[in-house]
Amino acid sequence: MRKYEIMYILNPESNDLKALQNKLHAILENNGAKIEEIGDWGVMDLAYPIKKRKKGHYTVLIVNTTAQNVDEFVRISHIEPDVLRILVINTEKEKGYLQSTKYAKTEVKNDKAERNDRKPGGKKFEKKWDRPDNNQQPAESENPVKKDQ
Repeated sequence: MRKYEIMYILNPESNDLKALQNKLHAILENNGAKIEEIGDWGVMDLAYPIKKRKKGHYTVLIVNTTAQNVDEFVRISHIEPDVLRILVINTEKEKGYLQSTKYAKTEVKNDKAERNDRKPGGKKFEKKWDRPDNNQQPAESENPVKKDQ
């Protein structure tokens, strides 16, 4: 048995969200899984429309189960029309992964540090007269301008 973090997004306009959640949880529990923690995040805006929906009802589970049980959960959730998206993470394979139903992955402090020290792209344009070699005045013999006498 391994630990998994499962996040699924349901259609908030569904007739009975609680019944659908209980059905999905029963799939896991009937096959021998132990649900350790449930995080119900509620209705939130989606980053982009999914199946013509702009909002979704988020739920996060921390489950101790087998791979076959997770495969069955994924199979049934793809058949269910009110399940918009699912994400399953095997947290035992992820190094330093903080398992929680309260934080999104982007909010975890142990994530990659932001890159503030980016190098500027390309070479800086260098003007001919800005070079130290070319700051000298041209010699009189090179100057084609004639002086009036």
